[in-house]
Amino acid sequence: MDAVLALLARLAGTVGEVRVEQVPAGDDAAVGGYECRSGVLTLRGSDPVAAASAFAQYLKAYAGRQVTWDQPRLEPPPASWPEAPPTRLTTPFPIRYYLNAVTYGYSAAYWDWDRWEQEIDWMALHGVTHPLMQVGHEAVLAEMFRRAGLDQARIDEWIGSAAHFPWTWMGNTNSFGGPLPSAWVSRHVELAQRILARLRSLGMTPVFPMFGGHVPPELADPSAGEIEWQGWRTRILDPESERFARLTADFMSIQRELFGTDHHYAVDPFTESVPPSGEPDYLASMGRAVYQAMARSDPEATWVLAGWPFHYHREFWTPDRVRAFLSDVPAERLVLLDLWGEHAPMWRRDGMFGRRWVWCAVHNFGGRFALFGDLRGLRRDVEELRQARPSGLLGIGLAPEAIENNTVFYELATDLTWGVPQVSDWLCSFAWQRYGSPDDDVAEAWRILADTLYAPGRTRSIPSPVIARPWSTGTPFATQRLAGEFVAADEEPQRPSANIDAENDPMVLGALPQVARAARLLLGAAAGLTVRDPIERDVADLVGHVVAQGSRVHIRGMVAAFAAGDPDGILDHLARFRTDLLDLDELAGTRTESRVGHWIAAARAWGGSPSEADVMERDARSLVSVWGHQSSGLHDYSGRHWAGLVRDFYLPRWELWGSWLAEAARAGREPDVGVLRARVVAHEESWRGCTGGYSTVPEGRTLDVAARILDRLGY
Repeated sequence: MDAVLALLARLAGTVGEVRVEQVPAGDDAAVGGYECRSGVLTLRGSDPVAAASAFAQYLKAYAGRQVTWDQPRLEPPPASWPEAPPTRLTTPFPIRYYLNAVTYGYSAAYWDWDRWEQEIDWMALHGVTHPLMQVGHEAVLAEMFRRAGLDQARIDEWIGSAAHFPWTWMGNTNSFGGPLPSAWVSRHVELAQRILARLRSLGMTPVFPMFGGHVPPELADPSAGEIEWQGWRTRILDPESERFARLTADFMSIQRELFGTDHHYAVDPFTESVPPSGEPDYLASMGRAVYQAMARSDPEATWVLAGWPFHYHREFWTPDRVRAFLSDVPAERLVLLDLWGEHAPMWRRDGMFGRRWVWCAVHNFGGRFALFGDLRGLRRDVEELRQARPSGLLGIGLAPEAIENNTVFYELATDLTWGVPQVSDWLCSFAWQRYGSPDDDVAEAWRILADTLYAPGRTRSIPSPVIARPWSTGTPFATQRLAGEFVAADEEPQRPSANIDAENDPMVLGALPQVARAARLLLGAAAGLTVRDPIERDVADLVGHVVAQGSRVHIRGMVAAFAAGDPDGILDHLARFRTDLLDLDELAGTRTESRVGHWIAAARAWGGSPSEADVMERDARSLVSVWGHQSSGLHDYSGRHWAGLVRDFYLPRWELWGSWLAEAARAGREPDVGVLRARVVAHEESWRGCTGGYSTVPEGRTLDVAARILDRLGY
């Protein structure tokens, strides 16, 4: 339990005496507890994570404090430990899973040890037992390819960009971006070893990546098939081939040499791609080969398989095909993740195919700005799992594509590990803990938000029109495919953009006055607070939402003015839209975490030379703009309300569109779509190819800027 004491020292320094005791779990999956008498805090846990979680629950209940992404340390630290009676915590969930393969691209691509240390502390305090661990995986893949005969230049080309590497691991992409800096692999091996040492000291079970058979063409024998994703094509080895067996054996051996093993491995050969064959024998052979490759190298291996493909391509993955794929994997050696449980729970539809499983919430797609989450639905779902105990259920988890947003959703989700409070009561406590004040206005603000942004049914993000890509004379946000929804068989040849969710709720605009009122309540309460960063973050997010969603009327206004042949009307709406976006950019610029320069600087820091830093910057810019190739259809999938990105990427793109519409309306002719698209592509490529120009230093006072914007909008 020494690791728990070290965690407390990082969070709070030396406040007072703390004792950590190990206790038996008994009939529960895990047990935690706390009490504080005469200034001596005693924490108890059946394992270090349970004890750390007990500390987090104690802070919330008796100190009115919380540790979140926004508040990673207790600042200022408490003067003493508040008195607390003996309290026991239990959970029925032995597995509490965390992270998504693509979190390592959308959020963690450029993290250093300091940021990882904070995240590991967050995991322990929030009860995580099984985090997905991909740092350093490039070294394993590179060495496997090297032993197979590829030269270093080809390996570097195939691996590509740091930010895009999660998709290369999954077999989605290859040979895009990069090459990685010369010291990237060795530095990430060292970082991974440090991360693993900390995770293990806290009793966590890291889930390692596993090789899924995806190879460059040079390593594809004649029996290899091919899969496709967003225009990328990747060869996949025949599961029964000698080469598949040899490469997987090498992969496991290299991984064990570098990082050891915790006997849990994540791999899915067909994440969002259709397998080369739908024949049951082929699917069974693939599942069998992947498992046997694990088991030959590690007899204790457990396959942690995300059930995402079974939802995303459910017209292909019929129950019979899923059962064939899993047929030769022993029941005790497989854990299925019901990945999008809060929106499209597989367990209700397919019963998880009779396998052991973990309920997960994805919540976030691509890191796009969106304030949402069904808080009452989240509570309902977890309470049902607790009460019904569906067959095979092992635990709950969080598998967001990106993190560091919508803190309220993740705090509730992890608190539900240890109990099921009423959401209304929980929100009052959450507001007190977040701002350090039991002010009635902040409680009222969160009651409003619970009935609007975080209301029942809000399991999908509210799309930001700001990041929509203008591509024709129509409103671009009206025709986008819903990100994450299953792909019908007849959609396969198409390339619909996946950049934002379709406009999914007619109440979005109607709720803006209420959201603005919540922001006003927080603004009023902020003056009396000692620690103001969390409330400033929330005000910035809420006012940013109001500005972005309100700007939708100007996009529609430009479309309507064009239909009426009114060029002046188009330009008038464009001018007002421009004001909105510049306000949004200024507001985002008051916060370090919402400046594109912060993202770019983190990427450049890994470069060992100016030229390497330039490559890293291009890839960082690419992910949050065009994403991939111009033909891939992923434009703006990871769009953000970041200062610099709004002003220099989205606004000029909209101005290209508005001026194109106005030119055609003034000439009384149908505009040439090809001209617009050529201009848009040229602008996008110019921006992602630039370097420099963005500061990480916040400018302006968040609350003053937010109040001025609300005044201008009449809220």
